[in-house]
Amino acid sequence: MAAKPRQKQRHSVPVLVVLSIFGVAVLFFKFSELLVNARTFRQRTFLKTINNLSDQLTFEEIHNNYDFVQFSDILKSLGKPPYLIFYDSSNVDVVLNHICNLKFIPNALSRLVAISFDQKAQEVLKLNYPSVPSVLIDLQPIIKTLDTSMENRRYVIYTLALVTHAKVCASLALRGIDFWSMHQDTLWIDNFESMEIEDRYPDAFLLFDTVGNELPHYTRMQDWICGATFFVRANPITHQFFQQVTSFMLSYQSPDSSIMTYLCGHHQYRCEFLPRWIVSSFDYFEGPRQFAPVLLQMDAPKSNETKMELFERARFVFRKTDGTCNEMAFRKLRNSVRNGLLERLRKDGKVKESMMKRMMYALKNISNIDPYNRKDFLKIHHSLI
Repeated sequence: MAAKPRQKQRHSVPVLVVLSIFGVAVLFFKFSELLVNARTFRQRTFLKTINNLSDQLTFEEIHNNYDFVQFSDILKSLGKPPYLIFYDSSNVDVVLNHICNLKFIPNALSRLVAISFDQKAQEVLKLNYPSVPSVLIDLQPIIKTLDTSMENRRYVIYTLALVTHAKVCASLALRGIDFWSMHQDTLWIDNFESMEIEDRYPDAFLLFDTVGNELPHYTRMQDWICGATFFVRANPITHQFFQQVTSFMLSYQSPDSSIMTYLCGHHQYRCEFLPRWIVSSFDYFEGPRQFAPVLLQMDAPKSNETKMELFERARFVFRKTDGTCNEMAFRKLRNSVRNGLLERLRKDGKVKESMMKRMMYALKNISNIDPYNRKDFLKIHHSLI
C-alpha cells in the first residue's frame, strides 16, 4: 500500500514540466499579441492623421488650382515629356546642385520643371533659375497644424509629401500630359535625354526604376520599384493607377514605391522596368560596379548626414560656392561614381535563407501567389512607427 504514493510522486514531475511549458507558451503568445496590438494602434493613429491632412488638400483642389492649371499648360507646350521634381527648403541646395549637373547634359535643363512644397524654396529657385517652370503647392500651413511633439511626426510629413505627389501624378495623367517623375538627388552621369527612353517602350503605360544590383541577394526583390525615376504615359488608366496609389496610402501604412510595385502585378497597367545600366538606385554602390549607369539615385546612408554632406564626401558637388557650375566635377563624375563610397561594397552578396524559405519562395512563384514577394514589400515601412 505504501508504494502507490511514490508512483504518484514520480508522475508529478513531467506534469509540472508540461504545465510550465504551456504557461510560458501562453505568456509568449499574449506578449506577442500585445506587441502586435500596440503597432496596430500606432498604425491606426498614423492613418487617421494622414487622412485628416490629406483632406486639407484634396485632388480637386490641386487639379483645379489656377496656378497649377497655368503650370500644366506650360508642361503641355514643352514638346517633350518634362522632367518633374518635387522639393522644399530642406533640399533646395540639392536642387541647385542638380541643375548644375543638368547644365552639362545637352537639352536636359530645358525639360526640367519643379513643384515646391513651401514658398521659401520656390523663391530660392526663382531667384537663381527663373527660366525653370515651377509652381507652389504649399504644405506648410498643413504641417504647422501638427504638434511638434507628435509621435512619428517626420514620417507623417514624409507620407503627406508622397500622397501629394501621387495626386499631382493623377492630375497630370488626367490632363493628358506625359511626364517623367524624377529626384533632384539623382546623378546624371550620361545623356539620358538623348536616349528617348519613352519611345523605346511604345506599348508601356508606366516605366519604372528598380532597387538592387547584380548580386544574388537581390534576386528576391525582382521588379521592386525604387520610385526615384519613372515615366507616366498619360491616359485614363494611369490616372486611375495614381488614384489607387493615393487610396492605398490612406488606408495602409506603405510607401508609394511598394504600392506601385504591388499594382504593377496587374497587367492592365502595362508596367515595364528599366534595366539597371540605365537607371540604378543607391544599391549600386553595394555591387561590383562593372559599369556606371546613365542615372544614379542617391540616398543618405547615415541618419545624421544631409544629402549635400554625402555629395561633398563622395565628390558629387557640381555647384561652386560662388553659384557657378563646375564642369570639371561633371567630367570626373563617372570615375567618382565607380570609385566612391567604397565602404558600401557588399563582401557577401549571397542569398541567406533556410531551405524552407527557398522552397516557399519557389512554390509561391510557381503558383503565382505573391510572385517576387510583392506583398512583403508592402510591409517595408511597418517597423518605422
